[in-house]
Amino acid sequence: MIKVAFVDLIKELHDRHGIYSLSSAMKQHGVEVYFVGERTYKRALRRVKEIRPDFLLYSSFSSTMSVYTEFDKMSKEFVKARSLIGGPGPTFDWKSIENSSIDSACVGEGEFALVDFIKSNFHTTKNIFRREELAPSGFYPLVELDRLPFPDRDVVYREDSILRNQPSKQFLSGRGCPYQCTYCFNHKFRDIFKGLGPSVRKKSLGYLFDEIRYVKKRYPLSSIVFNDDTFILDRKWFVEFCERFPKEIGLTYTCNIRPNLIDEEVVRLLKDSNCTGVNWSIESGDDYLRNEVLKRNITIEQILNTSELLRKYKISYRIGNIIGLPGENFEQMLKTLKLNIKARPSMAFSGIFVPFPGLALTEYAISHGYYKPDTKRGLPDGRTRCLMNVSQNENLKIQKLFCLFPLFVKYPVLFDRDALRKTLFSIPLCILKILFTFYYGFHMMKLHIPKVSFFQKCQIAMRFIINLYISNKRYRRK
Repeated sequence: MIKVAFVDLIKELHDRHGIYSLSSAMKQHGVEVYFVGERTYKRALRRVKEIRPDFLLYSSFSSTMSVYTEFDKMSKEFVKARSLIGGPGPTFDWKSIENSSIDSACVGEGEFALVDFIKSNFHTTKNIFRREELAPSGFYPLVELDRLPFPDRDVVYREDSILRNQPSKQFLSGRGCPYQCTYCFNHKFRDIFKGLGPSVRKKSLGYLFDEIRYVKKRYPLSSIVFNDDTFILDRKWFVEFCERFPKEIGLTYTCNIRPNLIDEEVVRLLKDSNCTGVNWSIESGDDYLRNEVLKRNITIEQILNTSELLRKYKISYRIGNIIGLPGENFEQMLKTLKLNIKARPSMAFSGIFVPFPGLALTEYAISHGYYKPDTKRGLPDGRTRCLMNVSQNENLKIQKLFCLFPLFVKYPVLFDRDALRKTLFSIPLCILKILFTFYYGFHMMKLHIPKVSFFQKCQIAMRFIINLYISNKRYRRK
């Protein structure tokens, strides 16, 4: 029997939807699947040596590619396993494994490709290419979600007690997004797989509800987080979901929405179907940046109307933003902050723009002279620093604003009063990062992980803090 091991060196707090789906597809074909979820290379290598797999599997964003290329080089000294990496990193940057020891990469969805790759004794198939080939020969059609077996959470939950025991678990009711946001990968994904089936797909309600019941029988489950890019995208599907979900499942849930799709009927349906919280994004308070550069096509009126309706129906909401955009000045960043204060979210957050390969916004930044790629240092994770061509002093201000953003939105008096604002900006960055870590972690648990014990909250908070520390340490080391 062929043995494969997924290696996860990031140890996030999120459910690993990709691993779950790939594992179930491989197990259907008699493959023995393991999960190695360790933060350090030493511990992960020890576990890999115990398993002695035929194949090592990684999944990576562009910002973590160096972590896996470094680990793979070390692993080759101890085990004779071949290796393959998938995820957004290699999907949108086919040269990312060119100078590594990783044997092959998978572009896009791997349920068909990976099974055929293993069954053919590791001969390249569609979607998968070897390091020396630099490009796949073609692509499989995008999968029909109802034809897949239920995602295999067991492979991860056996090794990760925090994810296993959390009463709030994450699900996908579909894949894909039709919008053109330049900072998101979906536009590039559609270009790669054009003509191979609809990129935006939903599971049928029967399949989705059976999947939820399947998980509920095996693990603690009292609330659900739907991770779809835009949960309310298909209005007909959403209306039927709201009618059936309270009766057939009866749990609370949170989801992602978009302001241009919101009206009072949608918010009422969310409330009546046990939705307790939603996530959505403003991204920028500047009209030109938001709609011309980022291609959001969302008005300030839609943003404020969405906020008003969510407050009316007492649904908590978290708003996401991006600062450090190409060509953005500090006053425009403060404009974003001020619009968030008007929107009055339960929680606001601003990431710092990361110029991932393949994004239209990255190409815009390069072509306009705002960014010059540094292949030696790689990319941070959106919390570390701004990579645009700004002065050191400006970069420091952006990083401090990132840390203070949620605090200013929650307590506007701290921003409105000059003396208080200047005092907070005078605090050393290292201290602000520590304060941000604890503040953000606490509020995220309160908003999205309800009904957990104090001990579980401590475990979750500790993982969040350690992940942030390791991420900063790895980037500084580059």
